[in-house]
Amino acid sequence: MRLGDGVTTLDEATIASLVRDDLAHLIHPQYYAPEHESPVIFDHGEGVWLTDVRGNRYIDGLASLWNVAVGHGRGELADAAAEQMRKLAFSNSYTGFSNVPAIQLAAKVADLTYDNLTGVFFTNSGSESNEGAFKAARFYWNLRGKPSKTKIIARERAYHGGTLTTTAMTGLPAFWKYFGPFMPGEVVHTAKPDALECDCAPNTDGECAHWFEAAILREGAENVAAIIAEPVKGAGGVWTPADGYFQRVREICDRYDVLFIADEVITGFGRTGKWFALEHWGVQPDILSIAKAITSGYVPMGAFIVSEPIMTALQSLPTDARFMHAYTNSAHPTAAAVGLRNLRIMEEEHLVENAAAMGEYFRSALRELQEQHPSI
Repeated sequence: MRLGDGVTTLDEATIASLVRDDLAHLIHPQYYAPEHESPVIFDHGEGVWLTDVRGNRYIDGLASLWNVAVGHGRGELADAAAEQMRKLAFSNSYTGFSNVPAIQLAAKVADLTYDNLTGVFFTNSGSESNEGAFKAARFYWNLRGKPSKTKIIARERAYHGGTLTTTAMTGLPAFWKYFGPFMPGEVVHTAKPDALECDCAPNTDGECAHWFEAAILREGAENVAAIIAEPVKGAGGVWTPADGYFQRVREICDRYDVLFIADEVITGFGRTGKWFALEHWGVQPDILSIAKAITSGYVPMGAFIVSEPIMTALQSLPTDARFMHAYTNSAHPTAAAVGLRNLRIMEEEHLVENAAAMGEYFRSALRELQEQHPSI
């Protein structure tokens, strides 16, 4: 059946068959089978709109999963993928091999991110980016002759991914159930300290930067490789930081010789009106995790980006210390070509600046609502 606007819909028999096959064969993320007995099955998208197989249209208010930053149906990205696939769809990026778009994207990402970051390792997802960031931190401390620095400290309500280690990092107990036990002592979480005074403003979820300090002291700084934090806690409730919070986090990491991993999988590439969210507070991490909007979700891709000292260490390894961390699809040329075109769209259409303007508009409008409605 064709609707007046040219949208093709499926007949009910075909839809029923899709629903049966979906329930019988497709294991979904965060799977709970009853949720898929009557699923919304999307067929196509254009701009902010998604259309299902019955022709119903939905505003994609969350940009799907905070990732479709340039909107749906961008032919430029399809063309970039097709052109690269015809030229070189895939190549091996291990042991002396590389490809043009991956090199260009790594240089572009290094240019867009914080000034102290220089080395880019491409992954397939945010989970892989955070897993790799933690491994890179451990690897770095071993190179520095501090092998006891193996732990990572994460926050309550944080979300960092779905691998076994990033699930342990995630500070939401619902994600742990039936997957434990995790490796004892590898990942620890902040908690409200009993004795440590907090002289800075707490986050909107009540957490103070000194909770990190208390956790470092509890575990022993000599045992802590890194802390990890989202600039804005996403899946845990969209909790925003207090002014001064991340400046204090940076000071604490420097004081105790602990690396700061910023999980900007959600906030990266303009989501907060800056290319990267910690720019709002003039703070730079030691390792940055990204994914999602680097390709606007058109092709899976992520990365972790390391600071110059870590990159220098990786480029001058002893013969017995190869960085044995790898994925088949690392530096995938097609994904990199899409990423390059996607970032060009963001620049040409001033989408980061638009995000800042729209953010201020919504902030102003919400404040007006707050003044009108005491329950808000």
